[in-house]
Amino acid sequence: MVRDPQYIDPSNIYRNKSKPLVSVIMNCYNCEKYLVESIDSVINQSYSNWELIFWDNVSVDGTANIVHCYDDARIRYFCGSKTAPLGGARNLALSQVRGEFIAFLDSDDKWMSNKLDLQVSWFNVNPNYGFVYSNYYKLINNIRQRSKVLKGSQPEGNVFSEFLIQYPVNLQTVMIRTSAMNSVDMLFDLKFELVEEYDLFMRLLYQISAGYIEAPLVEYRVHNEMSSIRKISLWPIEHKMALENLKRIVPNFDKRFEDELVYTKAKIGYYEARASISEGDMKSARESLYSYRNVGYRYRLLYLLTFFPIFVWNAIHKYFARFA
Repeated sequence: MVRDPQYIDPSNIYRNKSKPLVSVIMNCYNCEKYLVESIDSVINQSYSNWELIFWDNVSVDGTANIVHCYDDARIRYFCGSKTAPLGGARNLALSQVRGEFIAFLDSDDKWMSNKLDLQVSWFNVNPNYGFVYSNYYKLINNIRQRSKVLKGSQPEGNVFSEFLIQYPVNLQTVMIRTSAMNSVDMLFDLKFELVEEYDLFMRLLYQISAGYIEAPLVEYRVHNEMSSIRKISLWPIEHKMALENLKRIVPNFDKRFEDELVYTKAKIGYYEARASISEGDMKSARESLYSYRNVGYRYRLLYLLTFFPIFVWNAIHKYFARFA
């Protein structure tokens, strides 16, 4: 596990080692607002052997003009023939991959300049692993939060059962061996709008091992235009559908992971409560959390908060509810 970036000397990373191509996937639909910052964070990587596969999902703003302003042959711009679901657009971008590794960056987030360096280095010394993720910071109102999002050690190795209890992966932090993608029955599932990466990665991590880098390598932007906020009512619906996908590929899924699924279902109840609260319905939120009030202290606290006005929930729950 990499505890901190300074523990790896960049001058030694490639000594007697290859510099494999990393394919960076960036999907975009009308994303001009933060796009320059995102692309610049790829351009400024200390690791130079990358290609940026930029898939424009038929934007009608200035997205294309921004991308075409970059005079860099490593940026490969594609525009779809019609607007596709995000998962479908990501699959189209993945069809263009030429690299040994795949990384993802959404058009409103940013990488630290050593992100690719550290992760390629990690794979060089962990050849039997196919997936690595890292810690990250949140950007709120363009201000980086002081503390890392993930607290304490995180799962490594065969992480599938632990991730059913608590899923810590942020898409922007991930790097995957391209060859590892062959272990899944399909790439991004087109029926999802919000949990497509959770669904894909959980199906992938049932088959392969994952590593973790504790150093924060991403700045993840939180804003009200995010689909995860605008379409919050879809979270519990899609998480249930993702479980059905896992049941399809994992023998005796419900029996083998009975204990872990208690936490998965409690998380779904939490998302149902959040969706109800977004509509001002505390009674339905309370009903969603009732069955899970004894799963852990956080769920008990969330349940109790539903007896208070919504502003109390909004003020307190964010400090205890780190489920996503």
